[in-house]
Amino acid sequence: MNYKLIGDGPPLLLVHGLGISFGIWQNLASLLRPHFTLVMVELPGIGKSPMPRGSYLSSSVDALERLRLELGFEKWHVFGYSTGSRIAETYVRMHAPHVGRAIFLCPIFVDLPKFLFLRFGFWIDGFFPAAGTWLLRGWRLRFFISLFGFNLTPNPHTDEWYVQISKVPANVLKETVKIVSALGLRPFDLPVPFSMIWGDADIIPAMPRKRQPHDYFVKSNHAAPIVAPDQVAQTILLILEEPFH
Repeated sequence: MNYKLIGDGPPLLLVHGLGISFGIWQNLASLLRPHFTLVMVELPGIGKSPMPRGSYLSSSVDALERLRLELGFEKWHVFGYSTGSRIAETYVRMHAPHVGRAIFLCPIFVDLPKFLFLRFGFWIDGFFPAAGTWLLRGWRLRFFISLFGFNLTPNPHTDEWYVQISKVPANVLKETVKIVSALGLRPFDLPVPFSMIWGDADIIPAMPRKRQPHDYFVKSNHAAPIVAPDQVAQTILLILEEPFH
């Protein structure tokens, strides 16, 4: 698994979302690096990380644990963004003794209509995979990025995200979205302390109807690491202000 290591302090693993690797942290990393050793990874099949073997979710989780062992961290905090929140959640479930706290930004927890729409889409893709690939290319992909990432609000990062995501193999994008269709309805429930950071204008996840102690909100759409890095960083520091042990 390709990674970058920057900063100083307790280790904090950053797991990116759909198709975007280090670029998603460009605004957030500078705010966090004085406080943490940031471990920024590229998930399997993205950037310089090799294609996964077998299940995408299992391959990702196994690669993260191998990286922890390689870096020699007995314990680290885990931060997952967007679709990476479910990969990070699965990692924490499987390797809880090595996780201090978990934080999920713009977590993927969807309502029933979105879940059924995804399931229907993958049912169609099973018969006509070329159709699914077509939807994830060209102007269709650019539209999805603008809609779900930026709520159709013009943003210079739309083109940047499009360039990055369009380079990712279609099967990797599909496998990442399949994680949402498999786990998106299941509430987050972990064996370690965890927190959720929601964008108040994010149209992808189903917002909690009743705020819980682990829920935090920032003024942002789904592109929170890019458009609201100050708020996100302040919230992370607030959550992780207790000593790491």
